[in-house]
Amino acid sequence: MTTSAHGTHAGALRIADSRLWETFGSIGLLSAYRGLAPWPYTAWGRAARRSLMRADVTLPGWLVHLFRAGGGTLPSFLLPVPSSARPPDPAEEIALLRAVPPARVREELERWFPQGVPVEVRPLYADPAARIADLCAFLPRYARAALAPYEASLRTVTDDDILLRARVLATQGPDRLLGTLNGAVSRRGDVLRLHTGPPGRIAVKADVSRIVLVPLVFGRGASLLGFAPNGVAAVSYQAEGAAVLACENRAGRRAGDGGDEPARGDRLEILLGRSRAGVVRGLVAPTTTSDLAATLGLAPSTVSEHLTSLVAAGVVRRRRAGVRVLYELDASGVALLRHLDNRRRVNAPSYETT
Repeated sequence: MTTSAHGTHAGALRIADSRLWETFGSIGLLSAYRGLAPWPYTAWGRAARRSLMRADVTLPGWLVHLFRAGGGTLPSFLLPVPSSARPPDPAEEIALLRAVPPARVREELERWFPQGVPVEVRPLYADPAARIADLCAFLPRYARAALAPYEASLRTVTDDDILLRARVLATQGPDRLLGTLNGAVSRRGDVLRLHTGPPGRIAVKADVSRIVLVPLVFGRGASLLGFAPNGVAAVSYQAEGAAVLACENRAGRRAGDGGDEPARGDRLEILLGRSRAGVVRGLVAPTTTSDLAATLGLAPSTVSEHLTSLVAAGVVRRRRAGVRVLYELDASGVALLRHLDNRRRVNAPSYETT
């Protein structure tokens, strides 16, 4: 789908978090991959499916079908446009979802399926109010089972991504920011074009006045687009740092467990030692010394010592973002992790913030 909005000034763009959209992104990932999810979501996917089974939480069949039929996107009625006024309240987002008029649900489904609503989605079409109510009851249960153990890391990655991209917007302008989003939004002349889902799934809207960018750690599982009645559109993009999920699931242990003896066959730990290798792996997302220490179970002084050495070696860079000092892998650090971290695939940073 392509949606157009005239103007590329900074006021036409803002960045906002949404826990509801993130939840849908994770559901999209589970819907897209019946077996193992791709790295860095593989271990999370296994754990999430086990937790959902233990909690007796089943994905709604019509929701799974919408994701698969839409190529990883969803109808706009499921995606209230996030507000940037304050951190998102999941309960308020679900309340907005519950308030969607049944007529809008049916109208969008008819546009999604011009040849007729498929049998898998007919329960939603037949009784939108009841199915949306079921969904609103399901989402908190799903989040507790599949996402709660990772919530702190998800929020850290999202907050850092918003902070860094907001800095790009403020210092380098909207065109530079759009260039960091890997195709979620593009510019053609003085028109902003939003891309999501298979072409032709939803009619083009040319009356968009502003665009909200929504980072998703689970952006691999969904490409989401929502509209508000006031001419505001929201589009998701892949947040940097999703590999933090792989770091949290490393064989069920933290970097500091068992001293600094490397694990057998772990080339990165053999080279650097377990705790320093854990620090390198923990820097796939920009983070602070204290957050990294808490994640790895190491003393802040130990993490600080490792970071000092890694910065001096040129594999980690240090930057100030407001009152915080963030550390992240430099290009050579990404190369080190890519070549020595077993069974991992690490992408180089896609944008500059200096």
